[in-house]
Amino acid sequence: MSPSDDAYEARDLSRFAELYWELRCPERPRFVEDLLRVTLPGGELHVLGGEAQIIQGASLPWVMENLVPLLDGTRTVGDVEAAFPGVVASDLRDAIHLMHMHGMLEEGEGAAADEAEEPRRAQRAFFSRYLRRTGRNRSRGEAQRALEGARVRAMGDGDAKLAGMLVTMLREAGVADVRLAASAGELAQGEVDLAVVIGDQEALEAAARACIAARVPMLAANPGTWTIGPLTIPGASACPACVRLQIGAAAADPALDDGALRALWGRALVSRVAQHVIFHASGLLAVAPLEHVEVWRPGAGETALHPFMTRLPSCPLCGGDAPPRTATLSSGHAESLARMFHNTTVVQPWHIGQHAGMQAHISPEVRKLQSTPAAPSPRRPPEGAGATNAAQVAAPLGGAFCAPVGAALSRRRDATGTLDAGALGALLELSFGGRIERRAEGEAHVRRTTASAGNLGSAEAYVAAARVPGIAAGVHRFELAARALTPLRAGVAAGALARAVLAGGSAEHAAAVESAGAVIVVVGSVARACSKYYARGYTYALLDAGLMAHRVELLAQELGLAATTVWTFDDEVVARVVGVDGIDLAPHLLIALTGAATEARDVSR
Repeated sequence: MSPSDDAYEARDLSRFAELYWELRCPERPRFVEDLLRVTLPGGELHVLGGEAQIIQGASLPWVMENLVPLLDGTRTVGDVEAAFPGVVASDLRDAIHLMHMHGMLEEGEGAAADEAEEPRRAQRAFFSRYLRRTGRNRSRGEAQRALEGARVRAMGDGDAKLAGMLVTMLREAGVADVRLAASAGELAQGEVDLAVVIGDQEALEAAARACIAARVPMLAANPGTWTIGPLTIPGASACPACVRLQIGAAAADPALDDGALRALWGRALVSRVAQHVIFHASGLLAVAPLEHVEVWRPGAGETALHPFMTRLPSCPLCGGDAPPRTATLSSGHAESLARMFHNTTVVQPWHIGQHAGMQAHISPEVRKLQSTPAAPSPRRPPEGAGATNAAQVAAPLGGAFCAPVGAALSRRRDATGTLDAGALGALLELSFGGRIERRAEGEAHVRRTTASAGNLGSAEAYVAAARVPGIAAGVHRFELAARALTPLRAGVAAGALARAVLAGGSAEHAAAVESAGAVIVVVGSVARACSKYYARGYTYALLDAGLMAHRVELLAQELGLAATTVWTFDDEVVARVVGVDGIDLAPHLLIALTGAATEARDVSR
């Protein structure tokens, strides 16, 4: 392929793909036949499928005439290599990987059984176009089976005609378990994968309240205002109330009357809703209403998207009280800007096993900033913090941190609410931690458990331990690379931190800090953020600190601990306590942790 910003060469692609499980090649590659191929002047090939792309190169005619006919799902990659003994095996694999990455191949294993089922054969062939969009399914058959196994409930406001029409469409597409619900309560009864509600704003919010309580995803559609969305994933995405507070109430299109034209557009709206349901249930495409609200204007023949509808932390329907309220929306609703920033990041606290993303694309300069060696802490530990203290700290935490990420958050009902070395280790690892992958030629990729601006991890953890069994009293710094605490200063620092908080004007918070078993001081590496984002870096460092505080708070809840966040204090005193300069490394937040034995619950939810 020709060199450009959006071009990929097949050379060495198979070697690179071996590093990533999600790029694995099909065992029995099958060329997607439902693709439109147009030959362009100069020997280029324009392929239209899940996305449009152009393929070119000296070997393209040979690939299409000789290789593609063998990619029918009946042969393994080894069989294909054996069919061309005169071709270098790695070159063949490179070409196969390139086609797979661009949606031209699917897994052919079990294809004969799928094709034997004649009904919806064309639908399955259509599905194969989009397999690489999300990578959730490897073959058309997997996507179809996922759709057929979906459990969907639909409800209409008043006249259930449109909802009934939706049920009929989904059954024709192969969804076996799709039913009409007579009330919002019925939407969330039993095992439900998706609820679809077609009604006015009041009906949508009432249904969303029931679905959020039962943790059932819900797709909203309003035929009065011709809107589709949002798709509400409880605890993850916007609800109808979030949308109303951000964009206001949509107005009805006055150009349509109640006659045949309106009925025609109503059927079109339901068809579009059915498309979103099919894509969501099959896993073929990310559903647009998750981050957008689609608005139709039938009278004008127009459509519009309200992009990126974020979940509001203080939403009266799906949120709670999320201070500090530092942003006011046009509706007059007050919100926490840091929490809103958190809610729009790719990786959320409930994705415990998911890392902050693939970082191979970033520049060498930023890779240098990512390197977090197990080096001495920013300030030399004072006299008295010697080898004995270090051993006391490293031994208990080393065991906790060496466990797989998420292991410390048991899926059994055994959250004891005890603040000890194991609980603190889990909290730090699952928030400030991550893994460092060493690559060839000295490169290293950091995969943080919590996302951050530029993946720079500006929010760092300094821990003032007072009463944590297994950890010596003193100030420590959490080292991501070593997955352990490095001692900085011996002795209890809670009193000094409490005085700094009292100077900020909060006696209640000062008492919480002084009585805490441990205090996490979120220190922002402002210099690191500014080295990439210049003046904006300070803003990003503040937002990263707010994101991290939210992460810690949610994890503390799962561990049965009490977490009190404090953001008003004497910065200079806190900086002096943890041993940073307050400029390049600046304290942003304090999080006081105490053991708070709570009623045990299933923390896997």
